[in-house]
Formats: sequence, structure tokens, C-alpha cells
Amino acid sequence: MGSGQSQEAAVWPMGWSEIPAEQRLVARQAILQISTVPREDFLAIETERYCISHDDWSFEAYHGAAAAAVQEDKGLNRMIYCIVPRKQTESDFWRLYFSKVNYIIDSVKVHGVYPPPAPQPPPLPASARAASVVAPSAADESSCLLQ
Repeated sequence: MGSGQSQEAAVWPMGWSEIPAEQRLVARQAILQISTVPREDFLAIETERYCISHDDWSFEAYHGAAAAAVQEDKGLNRMIYCIVPRKQTESDFWRLYFSKVNYIIDSVKVHGVYPPPAPQPPPLPASARAASVVAPSAADESSCLLQ
């Protein structure tokens, strides 16, 4: 195991190697779409629950992956030019970018697809189900039958 293998691992986001090859293609296509979203939507990643907090972010840890991303997705250069430094620092740009990348990878690892399926609403408690069934009244005069 030479240093070439560890360098290669450094350019892929965490969890990438755990995804089967077919699902990697799904993740890769979704990741390449990040640079095509409207800038406002990209900046809104800051408000998502999956966004990496400032305290947990280390640009140095993602530097190799950021360089590889720019090589892989030419649209990222345009996006960076529009956002850095006018709206965000370079470090914050990459924090949002890799927040989304990690979310995509997690979705593909767990569900096999991206975007993840919508969460199912919780089942109604038994008391609520019983209350939602209304029995017809015997004296109901809304019948269509002629009397």
C-alpha cells in the first residue's frame, strides 16, 4: 500500500468507497447536479438539518476532494466565481458543497436512491382511527331513495 492509494482515498468524500458501483453512479450524477442548482438554493443548504456546522468543519480535511470536484465538474468553477467571496468565504462554500455531497452519499447508502423517499406519515393511534369512522345515522334523511 503506497501513498498513491491514500492520496486517491483523500479525494473521495467519506463513505464513497462503501457504496456499490451501481449506486455510486446514482450518487455521482446527483453530485454533478449540485453546480446546476440556483445560487439561492445552494446557499439555502446552510439552513438544512444535514449542513455541517462551523464547529465540525475543517476545510483542510476536504481540500483534496474539493480539488478533485473542480476537475470533475466544470460547472463548479462558475458557481465558485459567483459566490466566493461576494456571498461566502471559500471555506464556507465548500462546507455547504460537502454538506450536500455527504447528504447525497448517505441517501444512496441507506435508500439506494437520491433524493431519498419522502418519509411516511406516522400511523394514527387506534383512538384516532376509531373516531374517523363515522357510522351512518338511522334517521339520516340524505338518502337518494324515494320514499
